[in-house]
Amino acid sequence: MKKMAWREHLGGNKYKLVARDPSKASRPKRSTVVEVPADIAKSVKKTENWLTLELAKWEEKVESGHIKKKAEKISFADFIPVWKKGYANEEMGDYTRKNVMSIVNSRLLKEFGTMRLDQIQTLHLVTYFAELTKKDGTPLATNTKLNIYKALKSVFDAAHDWGVIADNPILGVKRPSQSKKERKSIRSRKKAYDWNEVETLLKALRALPTRWRIYFTGCMIGGFRRGELLAVEWTDIDYEQGAIWIEKQITFKESGEKVEGEVKTDESEGWIPMPRWYMDQLKEYERIWKKEKLRCKKWLGGDKQYIFHGGRGIMYYPTTPTVTWRKFLAKQGLPHIKLHALRHTAGMLLRESGADLKTIQERLRHTKLDTTANVYTHKSDVISRAAADQLERLDPQQIRAEDKTSDFAP
Repeated sequence: MKKMAWREHLGGNKYKLVARDPSKASRPKRSTVVEVPADIAKSVKKTENWLTLELAKWEEKVESGHIKKKAEKISFADFIPVWKKGYANEEMGDYTRKNVMSIVNSRLLKEFGTMRLDQIQTLHLVTYFAELTKKDGTPLATNTKLNIYKALKSVFDAAHDWGVIADNPILGVKRPSQSKKERKSIRSRKKAYDWNEVETLLKALRALPTRWRIYFTGCMIGGFRRGELLAVEWTDIDYEQGAIWIEKQITFKESGEKVEGEVKTDESEGWIPMPRWYMDQLKEYERIWKKEKLRCKKWLGGDKQYIFHGGRGIMYYPTTPTVTWRKFLAKQGLPHIKLHALRHTAGMLLRESGADLKTIQERLRHTKLDTTANVYTHKSDVISRAAADQLERLDPQQIRAEDKTSDFAP
């Protein structure tokens, strides 16, 4: 029986790893060259163990289809289906993969598609990013450049990890970052509502249909992501506990179809306690919801009981709340923040209520505390004002004239 994988000593610390590709009838051998690290090469036993592990990893890559052509012959366009099957389909959610593939198809294949993967150099990538512009010739927003950078890095990182290219050209490319002007502009944008604005907003929401009033209030008070609250069913409500169970979200397939999927992270799943007044509103709406269902002549929701739907029980598109929110703010003449910023607002309300970062992290279901500190607790005008007020007593005009004696030595 022919061996499926073996190694050949090339001299010194270099070895060739060879594996047979079971999908190839002719020229089935796939090889790569590795060099044993100097500190490991000092020990025969460590060298043997290291080479055994590397050979097993190479054999797995070949058999899994990660290596389709010799590195010196594969083009960027030829590698993309391999990367998609071996990495994107396994590691990315449908919605993320949809957005990344849009970048790959609309931008990267046009620029690098015909180039051999191993011949794309750092200078090519640096030049490409420097010349990125919109159709009208104006510079691309940094966030757009960053998304392109992440897509390219994913492709080249996989190619390097799988032994398709010896050097990773993306490592020499500086990650796109905002200019001083962009940072100033972003800081000036409204990121969340303060306490007084929330009170005004809650009054304005009365102008909306009940389902949307309750939906947007829930996002703002509970810190839900838009797709999470869209996926909530009546069976996820616990009135006695006063909480909402989150374990799924409405998102997109790669094809663009709406679908019920898993939540963003393991930490995103759990019970979210809500104020009693909100739960009372939800209970009242449940009665309205059931009456509307009985009057519906053609219920299309099957056994699903989505709290928020368009009238026949079918899940909303994830973009529907975004569009509804934007139109509502414009009609009411209210300051605009993105729908996702209602999640920021939830964090801000907790912060201004005196909650510590750990409590806010658990409430917003973040994996890392850093995310809570850096993203969802932006500078609060209320907190900043309170800090400044502490200095009012240092006003020279307020210091009593008779307290002029100095504690300093003459």
